[in-house]
Amino acid sequence: MSTLSDAVTALKNVVLMQERLDVVRVEIGEISSRLTRLNEKVSGLELRIVRIETLIESASGRAGFVPRLEEG
Repeated sequence: MSTLSDAVTALKNVVLMQERLDVVRVEIGEISSRLTRLNEKVSGLELRIVRIETLIESASGRAGFVPRLEEG
């Protein structure tokens, strides 16, 4: 009976692990969606920064001077 009990315990563990993996897959999908939306927002901010830099450059009257944000 010990071998049968061990086999049943192992199968229960496999099912439990599968359920946990399913939860992790869903969470990864949600994180991926959120990351995609965040990336889109960052791209929009980059465009706005370029517009602001262009505005500052044209307002300053110095064609060669372009104040830029530090990348980091």
